Amino acid sequence: MPSDLFTTTYLGSYAGLVAVTYLLVQFFKEPVKKYLTDWWIRLLAVGFALSIQLFTLYVAQNFTAEAIGLAVLNSFLVAITAAGTHNISQPSSTQPIPVTLNTFEPIINKAQVTDVSPPIITPQPSTSTDNDQVSPIAQG
Repeated sequence: MPSDLFTTTYLGSYAGLVAVTYLLVQFFKEPVKKYLTDWWIRLLAVGFALSIQLFTLYVAQNFTAEAIGLAVLNSFLVAITAAGTHNISQPSSTQPIPVTLNTFEPIINKAQVTDVSPPIITPQPSTSTDNDQVSPIAQG
């Protein structure tokens, strides 16, 4: 068993930031949702991502204006990625799962864009009356 589950090096990486932000948001989401709307959960994720980044900057002694500005911007990216991770790990239940194969109806997705491709032109038999003789060299 590793002795260090989370290190400052891991927290300073993109994957580490996303993982820890996701874990913290999932832990605090239910108590926050009792009092606030879902929109505040997104701000909570940005706040967690920013606080983790500021902590790693402080530990690395890189607490400059440039690093703090980038941490603010990166916290939005990390929060969006953590939200996407949640959407992938928690499948939506909007479409019912068929109970048996007898009740299964295939879902046919219609094209969202009208077909603008040119029509396929097929060769038509010639209606000309001239007899085009093939020269003996071409036959040979």
